[in-house]
Amino acid sequence: MLAMVGIFLTAALSAPSAGPAIELRARAIEAKIIAPCCWTQPVSQHYSNVAGEIREQIREMLAAGKSEEQILDFYVAEYGERVLASPRARGFNILVYVLPWASLAIGIAVVWLFLRRWLSHKTLPGTGEISTAPASGAEYEARIEKELRELER
Repeated sequence: MLAMVGIFLTAALSAPSAGPAIELRARAIEAKIIAPCCWTQPVSQHYSNVAGEIREQIREMLAAGKSEEQILDFYVAEYGERVLASPRARGFNILVYVLPWASLAIGIAVVWLFLRRWLSHKTLPGTGEISTAPASGAEYEARIEKELRELER
């Protein structure tokens, strides 16, 4: 435990002093890169030697004048697209951004059509006519008599 604390303190003290603007940009970039040692957490939240090295490299690149896109491209070239916390909206990866919204729209349309059909006016059997009012007792009796006669034949 003490060794880990010593490593973190050494890394913090040996890091070049960066201005507040560079520090903010560095933290934003760290959140966009997944630690390649275990592929589970962003570099900003992961505490390992590899993540510490990446944090230092990001600050060095920013101090050298590189842009965020150039830094991300550097890590993508080194580790592949997997290193990015969220995939870029290019090529096949655009489906990650489009499919959830398309699925939601299709789901809403299906539910709307189902409810519309389910709640629509009922049709009278055998006539195809739309009944807007409930049938009276006499109409039910007449319909039952008619169907019983048809069954007896």
